[in-house]
Amino acid sequence: MESSPLDRNALEAVSRLFAVLAEPTRLAILQCLKSGPKAVSELVDELGAKQANISKQLGILYAAGLLSRERDGNLVRYSIAESMIFELCELVCGKLRRDAERRLEALGGEEKSRK
Repeated sequence: MESSPLDRNALEAVSRLFAVLAEPTRLAILQCLKSGPKAVSELVDELGAKQANISKQLGILYAAGLLSRERDGNLVRYSIAESMIFELCELVCGKLRRDAERRLEALGGEEKSRK
């Protein structure tokens, strides 16, 4: 099924989402939350980052609609709101894996031609 071309507004929305995902700490947060909801303090401990930075990145992910949050007493627990993010990551990781395999094959071919 072929999709129709995106208009300028849709292209800008896609670009904004990819910009959100272009920050390694945000990707690490998403990866941590894959196992289930966590409080900011748990993410700080797991990622070894400063609380202020984790909170900032959580705010960006939340504003992008990728996370949800729920108050639990004094704690706020964050969880994945949009599971398609992991499908997207799998696609990207698959591409990176194929690229690495091609480079490795090319290096193997170069090594054989030197002998």
